[in-house]
Amino acid sequence: MSFFDDLKKLKEAQPHLSVHVWKSDNSDYCDQLDGCKNGYLCFNNRLTEDCMYSFDSRWDKDCVDISYCNKCELCYDSLDLEGCYGCVGSQDCENCTDCWYGYDLKGCKDCFGCVGLRKKKFCVYNEQLSEEEYKERLPKLREEGLDEVRHEKLQRETPRIALTALNQENCFGNYIVGSKDSYYVFKVHDLEDCFYMYDSQEDKDCVDCCAFNKSELCYGCMENSTLYNCNFMYWCANCTDCEYLMYCFDCEHCFGCFGLKYKKYCILNEQYSKEEYFSRVREIKEQMKKDGVFGEGLDLVF
Repeated sequence: MSFFDDLKKLKEAQPHLSVHVWKSDNSDYCDQLDGCKNGYLCFNNRLTEDCMYSFDSRWDKDCVDISYCNKCELCYDSLDLEGCYGCVGSQDCENCTDCWYGYDLKGCKDCFGCVGLRKKKFCVYNEQLSEEEYKERLPKLREEGLDEVRHEKLQRETPRIALTALNQENCFGNYIVGSKDSYYVFKVHDLEDCFYMYDSQEDKDCVDCCAFNKSELCYGCMENSTLYNCNFMYWCANCTDCEYLMYCFDCEHCFGCFGLKYKKYCILNEQYSKEEYFSRVREIKEQMKKDGVFGEGLDLVF
């Protein structure tokens, strides 16, 4: 029987997590959370607090009905926001405050139904108003809601940026923030020397990873946190020098394991001495090379 057959058999024999929640508090009816607090119906969030109906968002507070938003507060019904406060019904905005129904706004404040503006205040459908005029008209505008026909016309007439990138250097991809020397990366924050990454934050020297954060020298991993020199991992955290692990936490030098905590030198959940471990891993990898499956990913098992 091959290593992958043994690993699949181990996986099928072990209990699985019903929800994937890591270091989160008071977050019922949620899944795929990391370090969140007081969440309700939130999914794939990291370090959010007091949020509801939130998806794939990071470092947010007091937000409702948002997706792909980062470092936002008191925002509602919005998509792809970065560093915004008090925004409603907005999309693709950065560092904006109290903007309603904005699209592609950067550094704006107190705007309603605007598109493509930069560092503007007191605008309604891209029309500049005085502060007094804006505050006088705002209650009625909010009561009436968005004029969708006018807003869509503004979007068609306003040039759109080719990609969304903020404070990045020598990167290729889209929705990139604070990253350097990374290629083909999407929806990422603070990456350095990474390739083929999606939905990842604070990683360095990593390749082919998704929903990944605070890790270094990793390859082919998904839904992990704080790994170092690990390959082919799924939903693990605080692990070092490990390969082919699932649901393992605070482990070191483990190979092909499932559901372990605070373990070292284990193969297929069986404990080995340090010398036995490295010898046995070499044998397994040599056989994998002979079988032509060395370097294959988690899709063969998980």
